[in-house]
Amino acid sequence: MGLRVEHPREVIDKAMYHKRDVTKALGAAEYRFTSQQNERGVYSFCMCPGGFVVPSATDKEQIVVNGMSAAGRNSQWSNAAFVVETRANDIPEDFINRAKDLGSTSLAGLLWRESIERETFLNGDGQKAPAQRLVDFLAQKESSSLPRTSYAPGVVSSRLDKWLPCHIKDRLSSAFIEAAKKIKGFDSPEALLIASETRTSTPVRIIRDAESGESVCLKNLYPAGEGAGYAGGIVSSALDGIKQSKKILQNIYGLR
Repeated sequence: MGLRVEHPREVIDKAMYHKRDVTKALGAAEYRFTSQQNERGVYSFCMCPGGFVVPSATDKEQIVVNGMSAAGRNSQWSNAAFVVETRANDIPEDFINRAKDLGSTSLAGLLWRESIERETFLNGDGQKAPAQRLVDFLAQKESSSLPRTSYAPGVVSSRLDKWLPCHIKDRLSSAFIEAAKKIKGFDSPEALLIASETRTSTPVRIIRDAESGESVCLKNLYPAGEGAGYAGGIVSSALDGIKQSKKILQNIYGLR
């Protein structure tokens, strides 16, 4: 879980193309970042060159952000999720106890994720997302103004460095410093952090039989893709969908 990091597209284009004017030929530039911070992976996810930050909440009192690029990849901005590897032992005990009360400890991660999405909503304004300049996040101070953004509902200034879970905030801070050494201009004053990116993968997996692909508890259900816990992105979801489709053709229709 983490944030969306948005830059003016020209900042990323200049950094990745080493200031050469080749965007007409090559299009908006992409980057990829991975690192280890205090024994956890921190990485960029779903980088959207010439793209948009978009709302992705599924309930009234949540804010969830995601990213997309149109076919032309020609917006004024480029963005990517920066997320921290999250493990079961990161889940606060309160959510484990609440999951026990619901009869399934497997739901603890989902309950925790939802609480962060509600916290994000409380620090926003309607669907206006809480945001902070990257340089202010690192300096641990409020952003007195925010740059223009592709996020259509709008953004409001918020001390993300204060209310994000510490194990996420601290690792992101270290990763941003490292990224700035590798990508010139990454820590530009115009770089904007928009909260929160919480759905890179699901905290609950719907168990399926390894051989048949069928759910172990519901006949003729074939869990597939990211939401079911078997993929981590668009391409891997598509491949898993193909795999499961073949299982359905084989098991239900007898096709080989």
